[in-house]
Amino acid sequence: MTRMKRSFGILILLFSFYGCEKMILEPDPVNVPDNNFEIFWKDFDRYYAQFSLRHINWDSVYALYRPQISPSTSDRQLFTMFSNIILGINDMHVTLYTPMGDVYWKSMIPSSYPSGRIINACKYVQCGAPQNSLLEYRICQDPDIGYLFIPTFSGQGEGLTIADSRYLVIDDILSQWKNMKGIIIDVRWNSGGNSINAETVAGRFADQSRVYSYRRQKIGPGNDNYSPWKSSSIGPKGSYQFHKPVVVLTSRATSSSAEMFVMAMQVLPNVTIVGDTTGGRVGNPIFRELPNGWTYRLSTEIEADAQGRIMEGVGVFPDVAVRTTVADSANGIDRMLEKGIDIIRKSQ
Repeated sequence: MTRMKRSFGILILLFSFYGCEKMILEPDPVNVPDNNFEIFWKDFDRYYAQFSLRHINWDSVYALYRPQISPSTSDRQLFTMFSNIILGINDMHVTLYTPMGDVYWKSMIPSSYPSGRIINACKYVQCGAPQNSLLEYRICQDPDIGYLFIPTFSGQGEGLTIADSRYLVIDDILSQWKNMKGIIIDVRWNSGGNSINAETVAGRFADQSRVYSYRRQKIGPGNDNYSPWKSSSIGPKGSYQFHKPVVVLTSRATSSSAEMFVMAMQVLPNVTIVGDTTGGRVGNPIFRELPNGWTYRLSTEIEADAQGRIMEGVGVFPDVAVRTTVADSANGIDRMLEKGIDIIRKSQ
């Protein structure tokens, strides 16, 4: 018993020592304006992957704003500086969150842009109550064609590599549509979410494993500190895969993991991408926090398609380019959807 007590006492001393060592070596960052700026700037220098793609000299940003900061700089003044920096980057995946408000990128998509949504839906699909909020599936007015609307890929599974189980309804949908001549998948208004969910759906249309993208990550400060390119592949998932003709509808509003979905679908031989070029906003963001409690997220990766073409700021080009004009919208005409239906009707 004495030996056990002695051992237990040694353990307490060891834990106390290591606890004190951590407190000595890793003190809480000081919450003063200049330190908040230094941490903010160094985080972007360390993790943000797209300065060169956006033609931003990050050292020049430091040279411009650092002299303006002193111990007397107010939260409002610091917020204004950070806001100007965030807006200057203008990346969908770069956001500042503060008690004074959040600062987001400014979308370049005009409010009058009609190509991002279905127009005059009941003209083309059989209307009724939605069957599912994440994967809304209907039959087209042509009963041999299925229409699947995916408004988002958001949602987290039980682990980092596990999809949100709500997307597994795709298996039930495809089991009902085995005899369809083809399927139209509409991601025109999908701004992304979780790429695991996107791959979960895309895998239900794959015939074999195929590389669909390459990515590299920022791994240190400076302009050229990146990991090697790493490939991502899409392969068959689920108990059944639909290998008949599939059309994916895209627009400038199709972004982030929805673009990963489009890239994955584009390498499949039975799939045709129809519509407008996607948004070109794939960044795999992380979240960081400042000593003052403000948080922000920033893009850590550069993404390329299967041919090695950089997607950031460019987007995924459709196989068949079609746009719905403002005049079309006013007249109840969805040019993209009409083209998709026409492609499936003429297939095989």
